[in-house]
Amino acid sequence: MRTSAKHQQGVALLVALLVVALAVILVAALLDRGELALARTRNALRSEQAEAYAQGLEIYAVQVLVDTQREGGTDTNASPWATPLPPQPVPGGVIAATMHDMNGCFNLNNLSGSNGTIWEQRFKVLLTTLAVNPSLADAVSHWLDGNGTSDDSYYLAQPVPYRASRRNFSQVSELRLVKGVDGETYARLAPHVCALPAGTSINVNTATVPVLQSLGISQSNAEKIWNNGQANYPDLPKFATAAQLPPESPLTGLGVKSTYFLARGDIVLDDVPFTFFSLIERVQGRTSMVISRSRGSDDALIAPAAISADPARDTTLR
Repeated sequence: MRTSAKHQQGVALLVALLVVALAVILVAALLDRGELALARTRNALRSEQAEAYAQGLEIYAVQVLVDTQREGGTDTNASPWATPLPPQPVPGGVIAATMHDMNGCFNLNNLSGSNGTIWEQRFKVLLTTLAVNPSLADAVSHWLDGNGTSDDSYYLAQPVPYRASRRNFSQVSELRLVKGVDGETYARLAPHVCALPAGTSINVNTATVPVLQSLGISQSNAEKIWNNGQANYPDLPKFATAAQLPPESPLTGLGVKSTYFLARGDIVLDDVPFTFFSLIERVQGRTSMVISRSRGSDDALIAPAAISADPARDTTLR
């Protein structure tokens, strides 16, 4: 009887320990699930808060562009829109903003527009300047307009088959889909190219050194014109003289004013970063308007403030 009583007491103790262990596990699971739900709720609220701040920064950017347009003159890297908004404390975190002139880059969609031959020649020079095979220009042209079918078999043979878009680029990152564009090639091209509506001009005051070289300007002369990002030519004739362009050299698609700008908002809430981009079109005589938005940091969208013309010395592309 004593043995049986002791055995029963031992079983009861084990059952009690098992119940306690199960209770601890259940409580821990509930706490973990509660913390996860709390984190999800917090992140959702912070995301909505960040979007609200981004919309405010967007409105601010549009107003700056409207005010700058009223003042007239040219667009340079010293224009009011080029002045960054320094970090500003807000409830829950910090916000900051910058604006970049998209007319300072090479618009890939110009290859499919009018004067496509001139743009194709310039693109090949740009590729050569950046130590990229100039034959890539043909692959990009085929991707845009569908002339020629030599690349179709390549796209269909990929692990995930696809076809050439046969339309303009909506994002410059689509360039990664084109035959011959690997990670290194994209890294070299991205700071100097963009995807805008066809027919845009290059602002010679904000163009990077390689983009200036694509116009048929020597590297030394392009660096002199760029002037560490401080180029400020009031009109194209003065630019042509400074660039030492021959009289017969076409000035097609060049200008000293800009139409498209990329506003970037950097928002940090509870140590969580949020990055928003807004492509803004400034129309002469009308208010500026947002034509596209994107979210997520991609530094390749923004051309660095200082870019060397020599890929061997250009550390920003590595």
